[in-house]
Amino acid sequence: MTEVTLFGYVVPMRVILVRVGLVVGVATTVSFCLTMGLSVYRSGKNTRRERVRPDLREELLNRLFADEPDWEGWVDGLSRMERAVVESLLDDNLRELDGREADRLRDLGDALGIPERAGRRLESRNEYDRLQALTWLTLLCRPDQYVDSTFEPQSPRERAAVVTLLQVSGTLPDAESGISMLLDGTNEEFTVFGQDTLYRVARDDPEPLLRRANRSYSEWPEPLLTQVLAVCANLGTSVRDGDLGWLTAALETENEAIRAAAAAALGSFGWNASLRDQLFLERATDDPSPRVRAAVYEMLAAWGDEKALWILLFALVEETHPRALTLGTAALVRRRDRIETDGDAVLGDAWAWSLEHAEYDQLARTPNRDGVTG
Repeated sequence: MTEVTLFGYVVPMRVILVRVGLVVGVATTVSFCLTMGLSVYRSGKNTRRERVRPDLREELLNRLFADEPDWEGWVDGLSRMERAVVESLLDDNLRELDGREADRLRDLGDALGIPERAGRRLESRNEYDRLQALTWLTLLCRPDQYVDSTFEPQSPRERAAVVTLLQVSGTLPDAESGISMLLDGTNEEFTVFGQDTLYRVARDDPEPLLRRANRSYSEWPEPLLTQVLAVCANLGTSVRDGDLGWLTAALETENEAIRAAAAAALGSFGWNASLRDQLFLERATDDPSPRVRAAVYEMLAAWGDEKALWILLFALVEETHPRALTLGTAALVRRRDRIETDGDAVLGDAWAWSLEHAEYDQLARTPNRDGVTG
């Protein structure tokens, strides 16, 4: 057996291996015992919480609909564990209720001291803690804890959470401020929550987002640009004005996904006469990508005027890709009341298939005499 010299002593390798094995064995045993102990402790804690949860839920609802809920008196008599359960119930109910009941529940949040604790957690080094704090302040509509703090959002998630807090509580100065908070210095894509926040701000006033996009779209990474385009595609009739040069430029980029997203976004801007340029539309309907052509077809159908629909019809006659043809024909069928043509004779099976599905969809959405759809 090989020997090893340690601190001037010759030690057989077998002895070293035995001692290492003992150390590893002891460490494994200790780790196992700690894990099992923690598991038992948490299981017992959860069991105790679930045992008191029904009674606390009933008491919360009784006080919610009472003339005087006396949240302070109730909270003072709760144990630490019961307070944690009540906070969980408060979270659940605030996400479901609104109006007078929600206002009353927010008073319960004050009685539990949640706003003050959330304000302190804004100073945490842990992003999860800061996001939890902002979530509570949003649910409780208590922006003062954020406004009075020195907290500065450090990530796109935190910026979205701050904008949501200010918007929900009615303290967001204007859409321009919200757009600036979300997009200033941004070089990465949003989470789903962040994209939804951007949409909610832009829905109230699209102009700041359009101005910012026109100025900065070329600097944004492609995933972020695609998200902004998706937001613009869903603004619908809220859009009334704006410089669309950036959108038409995006429709001619090399990235297929961006071109398709730009076409979808342009569906919200049919009022803009500059988009009706014949050469522009011909280039759009001749895009080499079937995905983009399908998006352009849906854009033309979204505009819905006679000229756009005739351009769409002529483009579909030349379309050879099955999915693009199907999507374009389905879009045209939805606007069939605005164009006089024998679609069946012109587009054949694609028209018949799309028409059948459109009629079935309309039938499925029409209430019968019992008031039930279908």
